[in-house]
Amino acid sequence: MVGGERAQLAGVDAHLTVQADSLRVGLLQAGPTLGRVDENRARIAALGREVGEVDLMVTPELSLSGFGFGLCGAADAISSDDARLVSLGLGSAAVGIGFAERSPAGLPRNSYVVFDGERTHLQRKLHPVSYAPWNEHLLFEAGDSMDTAVIRGARCATVICNDMWHPVVPWLAARAGAEVLIVPVASIEGDDPAQIRRTWELILEHTATLLQCYVVFVNRCGIDSGKRFWGGSRVIGPDGKTIVELGDVEASAVATLDLARVRELRASTPILAETNVSLLSDALSELAQGVTERRGHRV
Repeated sequence: MVGGERAQLAGVDAHLTVQADSLRVGLLQAGPTLGRVDENRARIAALGREVGEVDLMVTPELSLSGFGFGLCGAADAISSDDARLVSLGLGSAAVGIGFAERSPAGLPRNSYVVFDGERTHLQRKLHPVSYAPWNEHLLFEAGDSMDTAVIRGARCATVICNDMWHPVVPWLAARAGAEVLIVPVASIEGDDPAQIRRTWELILEHTATLLQCYVVFVNRCGIDSGKRFWGGSRVIGPDGKTIVELGDVEASAVATLDLARVRELRASTPILAETNVSLLSDALSELAQGVTERRGHRV
């Protein structure tokens, strides 16, 4: 959850950090393979060298570990301080990597970390998919917090795949000041590829427009564990329009985000600021109480 204390700290941090007017982002659309960490790492490094000088490079969900539709073995999960996450040889850019994070609780976490020099921003997936063929709720421990971080002068938040299908998550990130949503994804074509793509387009365009932010969507591609991933990585502007888009193979692209535009838009049309927080707080409290009571009845 994004607590009031964290939101306040985010606001303080924003005032203490020099804001950039733009952010140059490199999309690294990789096709990792489950368990082949060194090979996946080499793929990311090769794509990173293609984009040249940027502020931030982003990769898909579980880009280092690969995605399997079964339990992640102990050898496939790594700690968040593993050297293979850091030493990619990609120059001075901040880099976002998805990986299966080792957890003391047993099941790994579906995690994403952005390294920016000596600072790191770690986000864990909040909503593991609870239905077939994913069944992530049986494979991964859910995260329990949503944070923002300043990356090269831009307030950013990472919203991992299925968390975007729960609109309250990106909304909370934007309310905490996020100007850029990093959305790492591992989406398969499924039985109706056109519908899957259209659904994602609607989610991304809706989020960018109503939350007045940039959405950096980076899906993976290729075949892993018998499933085909469709790629389509892109950057959506606060007007809902696509700035850059990739196809269905390993590739890279670069987009420059106009952060000053986001700030001007939020100041002139304060959609986020006019939210009736008191109403939402009461409704969520009642919802939480109902969930607690139902759990009590099952005991």
